[in-house]
Amino acid sequence: MTKVVNTASVPVRNRVSFWTETVSDTFVSLECAAGGGRESIDGELWAQPLASLDLACVRATAQTVSRTKHDIAGSSADYFLVGVQTKGSCVVAQDGRSASIEHGGFALYDTTRPYCLELTDGFEQLVVRLPRETLERHLPEAAKLAALGVKADAGAGSLLVGTIKSLASDINFLTPDAALSVAQGVEHLIVAGLGSLTSALPDRDRYSRRKLVQSHILENLRDPSLSIAAISEQLHLSPSSIHRAFALDGQTVMGWVWQERLDHIREELLLGRYEGTLTELAVSWGFSDPAHFSRAFRRRFGCPPSRLRRA
Repeated sequence: MTKVVNTASVPVRNRVSFWTETVSDTFVSLECAAGGGRESIDGELWAQPLASLDLACVRATAQTVSRTKHDIAGSSADYFLVGVQTKGSCVVAQDGRSASIEHGGFALYDTTRPYCLELTDGFEQLVVRLPRETLERHLPEAAKLAALGVKADAGAGSLLVGTIKSLASDINFLTPDAALSVAQGVEHLIVAGLGSLTSALPDRDRYSRRKLVQSHILENLRDPSLSIAAISEQLHLSPSSIHRAFALDGQTVMGWVWQERLDHIREELLLGRYEGTLTELAVSWGFSDPAHFSRAFRRRFGCPPSRLRRA
């Protein structure tokens, strides 16, 4: 059900408290204070659930929005919020970092830790609320990306703005299946934008990304189409961030893939549990060229695969 709220019918003296309650009910418990020299807040808010996400559009006068330790202590909410600026500007501050987002840009903030937003007069912001596990499934280090702005010229920002604006007029007509697909599309745009920020993370955060990529590789190790491009698309990570995660140990991604494939083939040969030909075994583990497989096996283990087969 669509939620539409406007302060126009509320007495001026009650608008700040009314607005604070409205915003808290829509997102998470917050504190709102009038800004820009005003004593009150004039605003309107539109909100609509979309599968696992919640979408909202907020238009209002200048204000400061804060989520404090007190607000967090009385709440079980475990969400990420993504603010996409479509008018005015916003400064997001969290974890000692701050980011200024302008038209078309967006930033992430984590509702489990204190944060603050400074919004200019006459702003408009599109807000996506999504469960923590939804985003961390694709981006394990998401919490480390709070208050790092994604600029509009990054591409993902403008696409996200266009997608959400279109949803505002069509969302009530979506079937459940279509709503789920659109929600996943919004998630992917957010991940694409935030993924461009991972190069700014310390090396310890790249370790978690490496583990994510390794888990995906092992699940798809036999797939001959496994590649950097395929991994990037499936995990919504940039190819450069995947390369950097492996470069920490002086490895290449595909070098690790071939190493794991060879290790599994050697294990099957030692256990004597494969009854086909060596070529068939190699193909079953993603090798398309028998000669390449034989050379790679000899380099890694110092003997041809046929010797282990005879043994």
